[in-house]
Amino acid sequence: MNIPPCRLVILAAIASFCANWSFAFQITYVNTSVDTFYKLARTAYKQSRECYTCQLPENDWLAQWSVTVSMFYPGTILGFLMVPFLTKWIGVKRAQGIMCIAATIGVGVHFLALSFLSLGEVTFATILSIGRLMIGLQAGSSLCLLPLYIIEISPAHYRSFLNNFQQVSQSFATLLGLVLGSEEILPLGSSRFFIMQISAVIPILFLLFVLIITPPTPNYLSHFHPECIHEAIHSKLFYHGTERSNSYRPLISNYEMMENKFTSKYANYGKSWRESFKGFLIGAIVAASYAFTGDDLIDTFSSNMLIGEEKSSKKIHQTTDTFTILVSDGLGLVLFFASLFGIYLADRFGRRKLVLVGLFGTCVANIGAVVFTTNKVIVSLCFAATKTFIGIGCGGPAWFLTSELVDPEYAWIFQPLSTGILLSTTMIETFFYLTVDNLVGGYSLLILAAGPALVAAILIYLYLPETKGRSSEEIQNMLNSTTFSGIHTKKHINEDLYGTFDENIF
Repeated sequence: MNIPPCRLVILAAIASFCANWSFAFQITYVNTSVDTFYKLARTAYKQSRECYTCQLPENDWLAQWSVTVSMFYPGTILGFLMVPFLTKWIGVKRAQGIMCIAATIGVGVHFLALSFLSLGEVTFATILSIGRLMIGLQAGSSLCLLPLYIIEISPAHYRSFLNNFQQVSQSFATLLGLVLGSEEILPLGSSRFFIMQISAVIPILFLLFVLIITPPTPNYLSHFHPECIHEAIHSKLFYHGTERSNSYRPLISNYEMMENKFTSKYANYGKSWRESFKGFLIGAIVAASYAFTGDDLIDTFSSNMLIGEEKSSKKIHQTTDTFTILVSDGLGLVLFFASLFGIYLADRFGRRKLVLVGLFGTCVANIGAVVFTTNKVIVSLCFAATKTFIGIGCGGPAWFLTSELVDPEYAWIFQPLSTGILLSTTMIETFFYLTVDNLVGGYSLLILAAGPALVAAILIYLYLPETKGRSSEEIQNMLNSTTFSGIHTKKHINEDLYGTFDENIF
């Protein structure tokens, strides 16, 4: 295993956790803390009508809550759409900082919702939705910017290791979100809403602080300030941990780098965006397959999935029991440890095998949950198996694999688009889950997760080549030399013919 320098590991770990925090926390704490929001909505209902014996119609709240939960995802989509423009105008690092400010404002809007309870439950839900929309801006953009940030601060041979922090960070943030939202584990009473919002903003502010105190990245200086040679040297020393002599040569002149790039006999290979489009499509399928694992559906609605054994019991809100809450938290713990184990497996077996094993595994596990939908214990075990397969295989690569499948020169646009497809697919599934569940009951997992996951796994088997240990040139050649690049991959590539990848060019 190729271990990067300590400072680079720490920076990547901090950036990965904080970038994943908003997404993981916002989709999970609303699961285990659903009763907290329901109580606040009932209070708003009574205060607005000045009738303290009135009861909020549960069917009405179910519809409002579904919209409130789902409004997070339009924000994430808008966030990823902004990424290509922000990175072109101000760079990756500054774009992350601006989005952190947007999320901080969103948390402030959530606090504002408490001040307007007297205006009714509809106003309360609307203000929450606006806050979640703004937090979604940061969540969606940060997930897109994270792979680009890793590219900017690290040499190519360390990125495979550093990218593994993504899944570990998200699983850990998911676990914290479930725990912080659980009254049974942390009995916070009436202060729970306040503490959850404080918890939501602390990692965001910490990321903003780290971005401010660290120097500009080598890539940023090369693209936006090519004349700042000495600053670029210090930047590379800071991030890469290389010797000064090794840092100076690649950065001595931006014009020299460009000259090398265009005079090389391999310069034209794979440099058109069209050459990378197939890699983008495959990466997009891998990204969308993450939604088909059912991970976010389980994180967001496991309390609903386990709350009752009859289909009719899921049509209205019920108080979640201790078993349901503990299972939800336990699933987060399973995902975290599986993700840690997944780092070792990814280094040993590569991306392709683990993605396929993970997808087929989640498909079988979710089918098991459908078959035994009336048995909460078996369903819980099936969900645990789903989380295990996500952690060891198909979770992490979905967020960054596109950046390995396309030419590095076009990663800034293709990776955000791929992540956007992931978020869009997740949003659609989350938005329609309660409706589909009311119509078909437990078969909703078969329609929204297991079935699409099986289709995605077949496509990935046919088209996804192994990226582990291969340069960008090798990957592009494998993708473009045959139609079914997953099963007809050439095992050996003549380096004399195709050249070798020089990370300093990018």
